[in-house]
Parts: sequence; structure tokens; C-alpha cells
Amino acid sequence: MFVPGPGQEPVYGREGIKEALKPYLASPGTFEMGAASVHQNGDLAMVQVPWRITSEDGTLEGKSVEVMKRTSEGDWVYIIENPYGV
Repeated sequence: MFVPGPGQEPVYGREGIKEALKPYLASPGTFEMGAASVHQNGDLAMVQVPWRITSEDGTLEGKSVEVMKRTSEGDWVYIIENPYGV
């Protein structure tokens, strides 16, 4: 699940999330991420990451809240991604 912005409906599924991420990734500019805050409980984790995108159109920033799960192979995958933490 991905929340594309404040007040917007969540997007579900790999293809829907890919579409929702296109505006973030398509704009030329600089993408910065700050130090993460990680709270882990077994195979689940909640991560908070401040981020900023700076382009010729201005600056867009937020503090994401993400829920991740460790797979049986040991990889971490996003379960919920909310770039604005709302």
C-alpha cells in the first residue's frame, strides 16, 4: 500500500504503486533522504525517513512512515509506504 499524498486514497498492488510513484521519479532534480528512525519487533519494522526533492519547480518534502516485513529469505519489503507520514 502506498499513500500518494495528504488526503489522497491509498494505492494498492505493485502496478498501482509503480504508477503512483512516477511523478516522484520523473521530475529532474535532487532527491535527498535523511537518517532513518527504525523500530523493529521481530520480522516487522516501522521506519521514519525525512526526505526532500529539489527541482526547478521548487521543493517538495516530507517525513515518511513505512512498515516493513522481513521475508523468509531475510530481505526487507515495504508493506505500507506513506511519504507524508499522515
